[in-house]
Amino acid sequence: MKILIAEDMSTTQLTHKAMMGKWGYAYDMASNGAEAIDYAKKNKGCYDLCIMDVVMPVIDGIEATKAIRNEVGYFPILGYSSDPEAKSRCLESGMDDFLQKPCHPKQLFEIINELTTKVILVNIVNDNISMRGIMPMNYDELNLLRELKQQGLTKLKLMGLDHTFIVHKNIQNKISYDMVAEGREVSEFIDRSPTEPGRCHLYKTNLYITKDLFLPDEFIAAIRKEDELVVRFTELADKRNPDK
Repeated sequence: MKILIAEDMSTTQLTHKAMMGKWGYAYDMASNGAEAIDYAKKNKGCYDLCIMDVVMPVIDGIEATKAIRNEVGYFPILGYSSDPEAKSRCLESGMDDFLQKPCHPKQLFEIINELTTKVILVNIVNDNISMRGIMPMNYDELNLLRELKQQGLTKLKLMGLDHTFIVHKNIQNKISYDMVAEGREVSEFIDRSPTEPGRCHLYKTNLYITKDLFLPDEFIAAIRKEDELVVRFTELADKRNPDK
C-alpha cells in the first residue's frame, strides 16, 4: 500500500507519518498542492490513495485534484479538511470522498481501507497462478466495489479477458487453494452477477471458463452452500487494526 499525502501543517504531517508507520503503509509527503501534482506525475499515478488537504499554499487541494484528474491516471483521492462545508467543493473537483479533521485514527484507517478496494486480477503462466488487486478504472467502478464490499463480495477479472465476475470476497483464496495447495486443474466458483448468475469452472491450463446458468431457486441454494464453504478461506492480506 502506497499513499500520497498532501498536507502543509507540520503537526498533522507528524500524525500522518506515525499512522502510516503503524499500519505499514509506504507514503510520499507533499507540503502543498504543487508538490502533490509533481509526485503524482513523477510516479505516474501509482498510488493506492491520496489524502488531500484542502487549504494549502502555492496550489490548494481543490486545484491540485483537478490537475491530477486531468493529467494523471485514476487513483482515489480523499478530501481532508477541518471545514465541513468544503465537502461539496471536494467532491465537485473529482475527489472520491471527504473526511473532516481532526478525526480518530480508526476512522481514517477505515476510510482508507474502503477507498483502496480493488478488482482481483487472476493470471496463470506456465502453471504458476498469481492474483493481485488492480486499481478501479474510475469513480463509478470504485463506488461499485465499495457497495460490493459491504455485501461481502468483490469483482474478479481474468488476465486477457474483458469480462469480470462478481464473487464472494474469499473466492481468490479458494482458487489459490484448489490450484496450488491441492494441485487441481479446475476450480469452481459462483458468478453472482445479477444479470447472468451461474456456476463457473476455471481451467488452470488456459484460464478458460465455462458457466452453467442457474434457475432462481437453484441460485439461492448454491449461494448458501458456497458461503458455508468459503468461510474457512480467510483474507490473505495482512490487515492491521488501528487503536480503538
